[in-house]
Amino acid sequence: MIVDDDPNIVAGLAALLSDEWDVKTALLAREARTVFADFSPDVVLLDMRLPDGDGVELLHDLKMYSEAVSVIMMSGEGTIDRVVESMKLGAETFLQKPFDNSTLNLTLAQVSRIAATRREVIALRRGDANDLERLPGISPAVQNLNQLLAQIARAPSPVLIEGDSGTGKGVFARLIHNRSPRARAPFVDLNCAGLSKELLESELFGHERGAFTNAMNTKPGLFEIASDGTLFLDEIGDMDVSVQARLLKAIEEKRFRRVGGIRDLTANFRLLAATNRDLGKDVGTGRFRGDLFYRLNVVRVRMPPLRERLEDIPLLVDVILRPLSKEMGRPAPPVSTRALRKLESYAWPGNVRELRNVLERAMLTMTAKEIRSEDLLLESDQAAIATKSGGLPTADWEIRPLEDVVADYVTASVDAAGGNVRKAARMLKISPSTLYARKK
Repeated sequence: MIVDDDPNIVAGLAALLSDEWDVKTALLAREARTVFADFSPDVVLLDMRLPDGDGVELLHDLKMYSEAVSVIMMSGEGTIDRVVESMKLGAETFLQKPFDNSTLNLTLAQVSRIAATRREVIALRRGDANDLERLPGISPAVQNLNQLLAQIARAPSPVLIEGDSGTGKGVFARLIHNRSPRARAPFVDLNCAGLSKELLESELFGHERGAFTNAMNTKPGLFEIASDGTLFLDEIGDMDVSVQARLLKAIEEKRFRRVGGIRDLTANFRLLAATNRDLGKDVGTGRFRGDLFYRLNVVRVRMPPLRERLEDIPLLVDVILRPLSKEMGRPAPPVSTRALRKLESYAWPGNVRELRNVLERAMLTMTAKEIRSEDLLLESDQAAIATKSGGLPTADWEIRPLEDVVADYVTASVDAAGGNVRKAARMLKISPSTLYARKK
């Protein structure tokens, strides 16, 4: 990609290089960011001065978007300080205008070799990491999410993550950060639910000393702490409308002021937001600003509830039990077949968070060497029966021994009655003594 404000230089370089390179051009910094996102070039020829921005600042942004890109800075009046600054930010070399064709070709040959080596190193370094930095699961819903994750992680665009409570919105946000060029910078998260307007403003923008009562010291906001990294705002639908206006301005202008401050500060972060609300409806009722919603709604992700991906439960159980066992200082226990079937036949209103709680409680109270069906206390108003298809049994539904089915149903009924055997017996229309015998 060639970025220069002189159309003649751009046209000349493009004509010279187009025989051996696939070339795209840009005359403005704003245009360069768009072309870069669509084109993903291996090498960028970048002028230090552009009409709508500074080339060194653009260099910083391009290296944030892609650690693999090689950038060659160009200038007709470059100073030593600017050259050194661009090298510190990751530029490969510097070309003083005017330069001849042989110098350009030699530089490009050297840089292209460096770029190829860098891509190989990144591929090797990320080979194992990419397998780990993904959502666990085999369901079509999770496979689609992992594919989307690979597509959006390296882009700078905001992401709006929607889904019920406990579906893993925060986990997905951290995966985006970990697989992005910002992975080495901070991941900063804030839950907006229940926070007052004043506290939200102080948390996000920071405040100056004396800005309000008890503001004894200057406090940097999360915008500053998340510099060059990712800011994740959970439950953004609960944010005060006036704070939404300030947030939108900070996103669009990439600058803000602390509460009580008079000086603008820059804000270089990627914004991820999550909500369990329907923000589209909230825009219609005036609860959420339409302009902020459309700014956030560049990439929209829906986290599926656990009841829509029950086939992932065996893998999720393993993923959850391993860290739990480390916390408790004991080996991860096996899970009996009946217990696993019980987990796979429950509707999970609390989603993955509820699954973790159920397994943690089972590990604390289990009396055998494995987690059994009776160790699993499912908290629901009723034993919600579900299947992998989310409804009635499918054509390949496995026929199980009747005793197993009865045992699971009895256990689920007692659980649904809060452990009260007499209440469960009334619901089943059998005597308590019969239910006690079945339970035993």
